[in-house]
Amino acid sequence: MTGSAAWVVEGRARLLTYVRRRIRKPEQAEDIVQEAIMRVIEQEGKQVIEQPLAYAFRVADSVIHGRARRPAPDTGPVDVDLACALPLADEVLDYRQRFGRFQTALAALPPQRRAVFVERHLEGKSRSQIAEEMNISVEAVKKHLVRAMIDLAGCIDDLPVRLGGIVAHD
Repeated sequence: MTGSAAWVVEGRARLLTYVRRRIRKPEQAEDIVQEAIMRVIEQEGKQVIEQPLAYAFRVADSVIHGRARRPAPDTGPVDVDLACALPLADEVLDYRQRFGRFQTALAALPPQRRAVFVERHLEGKSRSQIAEEMNISVEAVKKHLVRAMIDLAGCIDDLPVRLGGIVAHD
């Protein structure tokens, strides 16, 4: 593997994570990383770069700042009659996939933990109400909630706060 290929393979994921944390629109991270890598590879053809990955991080910052300075594209006036408030098809598909993963992970929870989570976050009951109904302590309810959140945290990246039209409560 050549020098360029080696650092790209080894550092691309780190660079992507770095960029995602620095921008407001994570969906642009891939484009920024791609542009940064291309600039570094082009520069490597002109001169020796001792630390190409470190240089790539600097270039990524430059790309991010350059994009921020660009004026927003003028899309012109929007015809209000043509605007649709419904989400795009890919957003609906993404939501359905994430919600499916959530449902699978929720079903995999131990029964009491799942029941506590559902009562609290989907039914909106207080911890004390749940404790009284299930004949357990409030501390046990808290532990079930914490463990449920840990178990569910890895199932999806960014589950919306609304679940099936019901607002999740903290």
